[in-house]
Amino acid sequence: MNKRILSLIAVVVLLMTMFAFTTSASAIYIVYSHCENGKPLNVRSGPGKNYEKIGSIPYGQEVPIDHDVGDGWCEIVWGSVPGFVMKSLTTGTYPGPYVPPKKEETTPAVTPQDSYNTLFSNAKLVIPYEVTLKATQSSKGMANVRWAPSKQATLLRAYPAGTRVQVLAEMDKWYQVYDSANNIVGFVNVAYVDQ
Repeated sequence: MNKRILSLIAVVVLLMTMFAFTTSASAIYIVYSHCENGKPLNVRSGPGKNYEKIGSIPYGQEVPIDHDVGDGWCEIVWGSVPGFVMKSLTTGTYPGPYVPPKKEETTPAVTPQDSYNTLFSNAKLVIPYEVTLKATQSSKGMANVRWAPSKQATLLRAYPAGTRVQVLAEMDKWYQVYDSANNIVGFVNVAYVDQ
């Protein structure tokens, strides 16, 4: 009877050893597929990108890791064959469903140059002719000549009323003028021109 008990104990120990061996082939921890672009995680036949792709795991799905093999790769429990995935494309916490980033709608900035170009496109070149600059009550006796046809453009020079300049081009509410005495080309509002 002792032999039977010993045999029974030996069988139980053998079964427990076999059970321990089979459970060691199961995953040691679980991670989740987490490719930044929401694509599936590639499963390869070996630990490297040069190995054949044998399958894929959708974004956010569990990935049962068997063990780390080094160089950023892990062996996973993949059916009856070993599979390998890049560890950097997994995460230890469930990421939820993939949500693509929203494209930021940007409107091109309108620069002063753009608005000046619109004004310049309406310019009408003329045979140069002379005009006299005048002042208005708000200009303190001076006529402003600016680098572009805009009141916000940089002031090139303030001319006293009565100064003679040549008109090179005409546009809506502005003249392009040339001061030959000072070699200045700029723009003056029509309000400051006395023909």
